Amino acid sequence: MQKEVSRAIKGTWILTIASLFSELLSAIYRIPLQNIVGDRGYFIYQQVYPIYGIFSVLALSGLPVVISKTIAQQDSLTAKHNLLKKTFVILSVSCVVVTGLLWMSSRYLAFLMGDPQLYLEVRMVALTFLLVPFEASLRGYFQSDLLMTPSAISQVSEQFLRIVVIITSAILFGHGILNVYQMGSIANAGAFIGGILAVIILVKTFQKHHRIEEAASDGKIKLEHGLALEILLIIVFTGITIFYQFIDSFSMLRLLMHSGISLTQAEIQKGIFDRGQPLLQLGIVISLSFVSTIMPQLKETNRVKQNQATIQKMVRVCLWLSVAETAGLIALMPQINTMLFTDMNGSKTLGIYMLSILIVSLINLLIAITSSDDEKNIHKLVLFGMSLVAKAALNVILIPKYGIAGGAMATVLSECVILFGILIIYDFNREFLSLDKRFIFNLIKAGLVMAVIVKIIVSLFAVGTTMTRVHSVILNIIAIPIGALVYLKLSKHWRMLTKEEWEILPMGKYLTKFMKIED
Repeated sequence: MQKEVSRAIKGTWILTIASLFSELLSAIYRIPLQNIVGDRGYFIYQQVYPIYGIFSVLALSGLPVVISKTIAQQDSLTAKHNLLKKTFVILSVSCVVVTGLLWMSSRYLAFLMGDPQLYLEVRMVALTFLLVPFEASLRGYFQSDLLMTPSAISQVSEQFLRIVVIITSAILFGHGILNVYQMGSIANAGAFIGGILAVIILVKTFQKHHRIEEAASDGKIKLEHGLALEILLIIVFTGITIFYQFIDSFSMLRLLMHSGISLTQAEIQKGIFDRGQPLLQLGIVISLSFVSTIMPQLKETNRVKQNQATIQKMVRVCLWLSVAETAGLIALMPQINTMLFTDMNGSKTLGIYMLSILIVSLINLLIAITSSDDEKNIHKLVLFGMSLVAKAALNVILIPKYGIAGGAMATVLSECVILFGILIIYDFNREFLSLDKRFIFNLIKAGLVMAVIVKIIVSLFAVGTTMTRVHSVILNIIAIPIGALVYLKLSKHWRMLTKEEWEILPMGKYLTKFMKIED
């Protein structure tokens, strides 16, 4: 049992580190991209990003998570392979249809987004859906056995090649070889090119690890009741931020113009708002990686109770990390914004937006752990629908009055509809998450104290100086380690984590020695 726990934790951090590195690359490439093409060019590229985001959810997180759990429930290797084949066929047919529909409706979608010339970008992104059957099914197969390395390597390789294409298109635009729309189309084609590399890596790895069980083994596929609803649930909620971004793509530009600003200024404002997307994705990587490891352990076997203790520890550690991320990003947002995008424009908006990291992380954990609850899954999907309606309505109310800050507020409030709705469904029962009042209270306290201390430090260092990129980098280098140390010290002082939970962290055993953590 201890060996499997260790393997689960190791798998979590392999996927987490790869995802963090991948998202870090995603955040870094936006620096030269935005610097070269400006906020309007950045808007042109980002406007169709939610469509790519849906592909990303299907290929990287949502589908692999639920496929891994279903494959893990099979009794034999033959049954696993049979399920893999059927999954691949169903996904192939579905994704060919989706690609065709997106391609044919690209001009209409571009018109709805506020700029008819975006249709080529829509078509480029549509091609990526042809890769979903390969990526989702093979990643799910590997993750079902807690083998995270193939997913990690393919994800980083895919992102790296995609970024090379994006930066190349930006440089060509900067030299006047491409116009802004050609740049956006080629940049978005990078997702398909990078995805091909990922597919090659996954297929080669599968061929290497592929084993055929003797014919005597039972190849009958076992599917739990309510699987279709669970698949829909996981896909929807692991990609929840993408759906909000989708609403923003179709409404924010028009609402900003309705408030009285020009099309060009509206595109620039939307480009500033979109700066928050890579930071948000970077922030929720940890929770998605924990979910990817938790799901295969939720098997219908006698080990569920044994696994439950491990899952509860992982939930507490995941939330502990999410609070640290959220508080740190909000406190340092003006400096992070300047460091990445050369100026502080929209820092308050992005600070509000960062609250989504904690809210979405908690939603992801709640959904993963309760995904087998067939009776209440339909209620969760209703909550999701209600949150989308709330997001659209709040956009209409808040954006004309508060601009892009209103869009950020609309997103956070809509996420709260889901979070509090799920908590109400389960009568605010914290026992299955092992989240007692003391832990929650200390978690909030630690995050607030760290944020205040970090804010005071950067304010003192910023007195009498003009915020430049170099200055912001220096402030971040000073403030981030201090903030981390404060958070660690407070966590130890208030005994927020057990020694076993500290050891779940990367280099946890060394950290417990350094912090002198005792049982």
